[in-house]
Amino acid sequence: MNKLLFIAIGVAVWLLATSVMRAGGHLILRDDDPTVLFALWLATALALFLLAQAIFRWRNLRRAERFEAATLLALPGMLLDALAVEFYASVFPNMPLSSAGSFGAWLLLAYASVLLAAFWPRVES
Repeated sequence: MNKLLFIAIGVAVWLLATSVMRAGGHLILRDDDPTVLFALWLATALALFLLAQAIFRWRNLRRAERFEAATLLALPGMLLDALAVEFYASVFPNMPLSSAGSFGAWLLLAYASVLLAAFWPRVES
C-alpha cells in the first residue's frame, strides 16, 4: 500500500474543501437555517463516505488495509483543520464567527464519514 498516496489525497481533499469554504462558505454554511445546514452535513458525509469507498476499491484494499488508508486519508486534514479552526477568522474571513461551531461540527462529521467507510462491508463494483 502506497501510504504517501493516501496522505496526498487527504491533503488534496483538504485543500479543495478549505478553498471552497474560504471562497463561499458564508453562502453554504448557514447556521441560521437548519435545513440548509442539515443538507450540507448530509451531502458532505455521503460524498466523503463514497469517495473513501471508491478509493478503497480503486486501490483494491483488503479490509485491514482500509483502516490504515482511512486514517491516512483523514489525518492530514484533521491536523491542518486544527490550525484552520484556531485561526478561523483569518482563514475564513467571509464567514461569521457565529458559524464556527457549525463549521467544527461539519468537520467532525466529514472525518467520521471517511473513517466509517473503512468499517463498511466492501461493495464490489
